[in-house]
Amino acid sequence: MAAPPFLLLLLGGLWLQPARAGSHSLRYFQSSLSQPLPGVPQFSEVGYMDDIPICSYTSESRRLEPRAPWMERITIEDPQHWERETGILRWKEQEYITGVRILMERVNQTRGLHAVQRMIGCELRDDGSIGGFLQYAFNGHDFISLDKDRLTYIAAMDAAKITQDRWNSERSNAQQYKDYLEGECIEDLKKYLKLGAESLQRVTPKIRISRRKSGERIFLTGYAYGFYPRDIEVKWLRNGEEIPWESRDILPSPEGTYQVRITVEIQEGDENTCILQVDHSGLPETVTVVYGTCYALPSLGHTCL
Repeated sequence: MAAPPFLLLLLGGLWLQPARAGSHSLRYFQSSLSQPLPGVPQFSEVGYMDDIPICSYTSESRRLEPRAPWMERITIEDPQHWERETGILRWKEQEYITGVRILMERVNQTRGLHAVQRMIGCELRDDGSIGGFLQYAFNGHDFISLDKDRLTYIAAMDAAKITQDRWNSERSNAQQYKDYLEGECIEDLKKYLKLGAESLQRVTPKIRISRRKSGERIFLTGYAYGFYPRDIEVKWLRNGEEIPWESRDILPSPEGTYQVRITVEIQEGDENTCILQVDHSGLPETVTVVYGTCYALPSLGHTCL
């Protein structure tokens, strides 16, 4: 049985977007289904440091386990970490499965496949400021979220108004989450940054350009690869104006970095008037490259294309 589109959206990370350049984020995603599916756990949680999975729990394994090798070192300071967090998630598993059934009754749909997802996490920005977020989705749509600065829950659909009123009547609920997001979550983020320093440090992108002719059509493709974090801006310019691109993909590399390519169609002979521009937090400045040339930065040396 194929999973419905809303479930694929949830399992793909409804809110999973890379942190802004120079920032780091710690996020946890919990997903719960109204019924099990072949190959899909009824309940799961995945923790992400930036956009790298660092730990996971499923209703099949019933254990929280490290996903990033450096997370295994957490037991040096906290030997009971995995056992303690596993116990908490086993309790959450039952709570979430019950929650799906409650929402199904609320929308008068007692049959079929339904899903609830929660995202909770925090962000540490380059300037030292912090952010925090708590959001729920139901069947692939925003359900309710916390405005932590106003200590208020905001419903995103009619079915969430009962939840909104109930949670807002208990102000301590919002305050507890605000305290977690601005306290324990940020401390964990800093701790994980220290543990994964070698894996999570900024890595400068390598850049190259290729030219391809297909019949009468000419294509230029710019590549940036081997960079971290994921957030990057790559675009083609002609006379200061951005050229519409045929395709652009940002993909993970096996060693934990990322790669991106962007392809544009040009007129033959225009190669030297087109500029590839790359902006990334691992670069000391924006890099611009023309096909058939080299670029040089003092800290990077020379790279011929």
